[in-house]
Amino acid sequence: MRNQNISSVVLSSLCVTMSANSVFCQQQKVKKPNIVIILADDLGWGDVGYHGSKIKTPHLDRLSDDGIQMNRFYTAPISSPTRAGLLTGRYPNRFGIRENVIPPWRDFGLDPSEETLPEMLEKAGYANRAIIGKWHLGHSRKVYYPLSNGFTHFYGHLNGAIDYFTHEREDELDWHNDWESCYDKGYSTDLITDEAVKSIQTYSKEGPFLLYVAYNAPHTPLQAKPEDIALYTNDPESLSPKEKKVALFSAMVTCMDRGIGKIREALKKNGIEDNTLLIFFSDNGAEPNGGGTNLPLRGAKFEEWDGGVRVPAIVSYPARYKGGRQIDAITGFVDIMPTIRSILNITGKPEKPFDGMDISSVLSGETSDLKRDFYLGCGAIVNHDYKFILQGKNDRIKIDRDFLSYYPDDPYEKDNVIEKFGEEALRLKKITEMYDVIEPSFELLPYAEGRESFKAPFEWKVTE
Repeated sequence: MRNQNISSVVLSSLCVTMSANSVFCQQQKVKKPNIVIILADDLGWGDVGYHGSKIKTPHLDRLSDDGIQMNRFYTAPISSPTRAGLLTGRYPNRFGIRENVIPPWRDFGLDPSEETLPEMLEKAGYANRAIIGKWHLGHSRKVYYPLSNGFTHFYGHLNGAIDYFTHEREDELDWHNDWESCYDKGYSTDLITDEAVKSIQTYSKEGPFLLYVAYNAPHTPLQAKPEDIALYTNDPESLSPKEKKVALFSAMVTCMDRGIGKIREALKKNGIEDNTLLIFFSDNGAEPNGGGTNLPLRGAKFEEWDGGVRVPAIVSYPARYKGGRQIDAITGFVDIMPTIRSILNITGKPEKPFDGMDISSVLSGETSDLKRDFYLGCGAIVNHDYKFILQGKNDRIKIDRDFLSYYPDDPYEKDNVIEKFGEEALRLKKITEMYDVIEPSFELLPYAEGRESFKAPFEWKVTE
């Protein structure tokens, strides 16, 4: 026992005195982390208290104080592409998901040949890998389902935009527990939270786990519980349509925020908060005219302006990364998988090359910036100083020529300075053209194509 104590003292002394190796010493004592990813749906930059919102988000505000605020974290401008990039570390246009989400009437999904985050973690010894909430990456065939793509547990819905109370989409129940229909009653945000907490209580006793909590809040339809609406208005029917949207949206966000607080409390109660890598962000910006806001950023969901693709994001990992900081480096949704791979010291090459990069050096504070060009989709690309948007690639962006923003002088993308920085614009244009190919090549159908004649399968269950 005495020799063990002496060894501990020597090791501690080395870690204190050898400042150049202090990070290394700390990491040697850290076990494989639990990984909790919390994804909001259509939460705008200006919809959280720590960005100045009037919406009550005390738990996210506390997380922003405790963790690392990622001030320039980018996503795709819509749901399915962001979710695909999050789970693969690759730009989603590489496998045909870019301009649209996957609607109920579409026979399409995440390419089964892509290695997913839970598949990678299975090889790393993570026995429990759960997705709780919204999938939105394919539903028409079992090969597209979460349990066919590396997850060991699925509780939630396959489609987007379900009813929060009936859990229906296209008049059929879309609520599932693994492969089976689930008839749990309640508000979907609360059910997602409760299942996440239950999973933490179970998995914490069984080794490191992955918990992907994909809230459908605050996506439309705008539906909230009366007690949450009462936090913002006593008489919603007396409000103008816009005011009512804002009240409902705010109530939905606050309910989700409360759920995030319960998830953090469950981690704490089970003694695993310090050794949990917790990542929070929104899948894209707030919908235009939907009750949320992206101000002071320009643009909204569906657009590659910052309001559509720059989202609230926080990382917390107390055992490894000092909290109470803000990072301005360019980071984003495709960085999650390569960063986790690095944290776990997984050697060798991934099955397919990542587009994202390991950002652990900025999370640890070893570096403050990353020199990179981050592709946003549809002819748009961003780096620390510039944003380039190719005219005509996204018909929602009304510009009559290619657009170049210069952030140091114009942080809200008001002015086109393409003549002033023509060389940089040409460089970025060439990069976007390289990435703008959609693979596999197929005709991109309009969102509503096929809706008129579609009938949903009973309880959204398929046989093949």
